[in-house]
Amino acid sequence: MPSPADTPAAARPSDVRVYRNDWSVLTPPSVGTWRPTRSVSVVIPAYNCQKTLDLTLASLAHQTYPAELLEVVVADDGSEPPIELPEIRPANCRIVRVPEVSDGWGRSNALHVGATHSDGEILHWLDADMVIFPGHVAEQVRWHHVSDEVVTLGYKRFVGEGWTTPEEVARRCAAGTIGELFRIEDTEPHDYVEKIIDDTDQLRHGDHLNFRAHVGATAALTRAMYERTGGLNTELRLGEDTEFGYRLTQAGAVFVPVPEARSWHMGATHMMTKGVPLRRFNHPYLADLMPQPRWLRRGSNRSWAVPLVTAVLPAEGSLERVRTAVDRLLASDLTDLRVKLVADWDKITDERRSILADPLLDRRLIQVTYRSDPRVELVGEAPETAYPSPFLLRLPAHVGVGPDTVRRLVAVADEWQVGLVRLLPAGAKSPDEAVSLWRTSAVSRAVRVRRPDEPLHKAVAAVAGERWLSGDDLGVDDLRQIPEAELSSPKPRLYSRPDKRRRIEATDGQTIPVGGVRSLAHATRFVARQAAAGAARKVRRRVRRQK
Repeated sequence: MPSPADTPAAARPSDVRVYRNDWSVLTPPSVGTWRPTRSVSVVIPAYNCQKTLDLTLASLAHQTYPAELLEVVVADDGSEPPIELPEIRPANCRIVRVPEVSDGWGRSNALHVGATHSDGEILHWLDADMVIFPGHVAEQVRWHHVSDEVVTLGYKRFVGEGWTTPEEVARRCAAGTIGELFRIEDTEPHDYVEKIIDDTDQLRHGDHLNFRAHVGATAALTRAMYERTGGLNTELRLGEDTEFGYRLTQAGAVFVPVPEARSWHMGATHMMTKGVPLRRFNHPYLADLMPQPRWLRRGSNRSWAVPLVTAVLPAEGSLERVRTAVDRLLASDLTDLRVKLVADWDKITDERRSILADPLLDRRLIQVTYRSDPRVELVGEAPETAYPSPFLLRLPAHVGVGPDTVRRLVAVADEWQVGLVRLLPAGAKSPDEAVSLWRTSAVSRAVRVRRPDEPLHKAVAAVAGERWLSGDDLGVDDLRQIPEAELSSPKPRLYSRPDKRRRIEATDGQTIPVGGVRSLAHATRFVARQAAAGAARKVRRRVRRQK
């Protein structure tokens, strides 16, 4: 999967920098007041849905967006009987038979097939059970005429029963009365999505979880943005829009809700009718691919396909120093972390040499130390981005983090929603010696919008902000100040202490014979006194520890 930072940016329609997700700095033209110039491909995945698809195509036949710039691609995912184009349809409309060009199946795969077999600069997803209003496409695409960064989200209301005919849809679209096709009180909004949008000032003040509002029933993005992310995950059968929304976030997308892009949705979503089993199915898949939201991975120290933090440091210096730095990272209480060790590993060969006088001895020993560790990767170059991980942690080889340093860095980044957190260790002589935590979404956008000769950290600060911290406050050590003979890896945090044999016995080590009511009463009083004495000893030990 390509990295957003590795993909050259196409010519942008606007150089306006969007700060975080505050899209209010963009000023798109109003529908009807400008001449669109960008071509659009509406991609519709379809499977055994001829009846509702006919309604969708009838509404697409009456879009206000210029017909010469609009194509509709129906991706038939193996319907029986095969999907056919109805009489009422857009002028430029065709069917791609998914099984003829792909071995995959499912909505995500069908969307990807439709995208790769279409030609538009802008991709507009639309489900095959939608009736969209005449300005639906234009209302979303006008935003893409002012920014390549945006992903637009249309609105819908769900219709339970009493669906109409393609002829009625076409007639009402032409007459401008499609909004009266159903009574508002007989339909339902997309509650949880609209709540996210409303609670965040239309996503402008939302955080890194804005992608939860990304539901693919009606959304649009540039083809460049789609390709930058690597496209939809065609192996997912459900939850693909959420996972894709997460990766769009990491690619630096700006989510823009467009309430003017209205539509009717024929029937309830699967999540509305089968929410519990669907969430049970989606959870393991999404948890493996999405470090956020964090509740997906609660209560677990497992490794995942996509870690929350990717840490990068050079394998420079002695084995002892590098090993201490790496092992401190691996012992962090934030275990959702992987390490990339950077060096020219190809220089290590196995020709005859002096074993102990080998000039590459330390590098060779570092390689052997970590070559079998699944959480450590030996790489030749430091990556510019951690995509699709949300965070890239850069640190010098001589810096040793504390048990909670990484967790607290992430907490600061999320509390302030900044794109860069930098921590200056004690004794550091320049910012180059800082530990830095880079937010992937900010880096992805900054790479595309930074000006010539502008340092990356300044561009990141311009699109997301930054914070500086003190190394003393976060338990960071300069390992150069510790004699190498004293450098050591931290002990495992999770271990079982040897069991201590507990004995309830008399002070002289004798057991207490019980032979009647009086003896039983005596034994009971004795055990109670022993219990009280034990409790007192625990209190005294606790007080001593706190001093």
